[in-house]
Amino acid sequence: MTMPWKKSIEPIIKNSLGFLFRAFSGVLKDAITIFVYHDVSDSPSEFSRSHDLNVRPSLFEEQIKFIKKNFNVISPHHLLRGEIPHRAALITFDDGFIGYFKNAIKILEKYDLPSIIFLNMGPIKGEVFWSGLITYLCDKRSDFKSYLQETLSKEAKKKPLFLSCSRDLVESYMKSVGESFAEEVHQFVGEFAGEKDLLEASRNPLVFYGNHSYNHYVPLLLSDEELLKTYNRNARELEKYDNYRNILSLPFGRSSFSHEQVHLLFKNGAKKIFQSSGKINFDRSSNFLDRIALTSDHDSPSKIWFQFFQRQLREIATL
Repeated sequence: MTMPWKKSIEPIIKNSLGFLFRAFSGVLKDAITIFVYHDVSDSPSEFSRSHDLNVRPSLFEEQIKFIKKNFNVISPHHLLRGEIPHRAALITFDDGFIGYFKNAIKILEKYDLPSIIFLNMGPIKGEVFWSGLITYLCDKRSDFKSYLQETLSKEAKKKPLFLSCSRDLVESYMKSVGESFAEEVHQFVGEFAGEKDLLEASRNPLVFYGNHSYNHYVPLLLSDEELLKTYNRNARELEKYDNYRNILSLPFGRSSFSHEQVHLLFKNGAKKIFQSSGKINFDRSSNFLDRIALTSDHDSPSKIWFQFFQRQLREIATL
């Protein structure tokens, strides 16, 4: 439980440290900073709100102004060709929420900035969004949580429960209760873009598409064959669009995949692979890159500067 005093003092600490961290921004000169967003909306879904995946459009614009002022934003095309200037940055999105297409693109166009959205084509084609399904079950169904407690090992229970939800486990539960939860999950997750939205946006020279797997399964819970199947199936769908680039964003960002799986995906065609553990990339030539999330909490320049360096600070503190 978060103590009330801690909740009120935390923004002050972040602002103060962020102001100090700004003095070290020179280290970004030879780095590439990759930002990750999910939804941009004034009416986010419960899923987006509860997992801090949404940024309201007015705040998103302020963050974009900050990025444009402090960085040289590149496109995925430049990244793949190794054309990376000083203080380089890349703006990315995950999943495929309609908020990117209705709200974010207009703001990015206003500042003439490119972006790439990593898409799950399953929910875009009308299937239930796997990430939404497993978080809905973990958040809303006490019988499902009991089912997990009885089924999972002690080690698996130590991490967020949804990261232990394999397809076999979830499908077995749904079969036992005789429900698919499709309508409930749709209401919980909110609106995804459709193929018509993708086709229209694909003509925009500032918009690029990347691979986020077909339906956001947890990589660690997949066999090599299943992992390649969801990667390749998504790639085949995305290859229909001229703005697709063979870059992969791993579902669930971090702690959900193995390095062996990363090597397997490189071996099978991925040109660049992204995770999201919140670090700056000081090795700009690397094909395995990290991303920093900007959320509704980052409502001042100082808080954004804090976000850049807080992960490194925590690692130093644990040494």
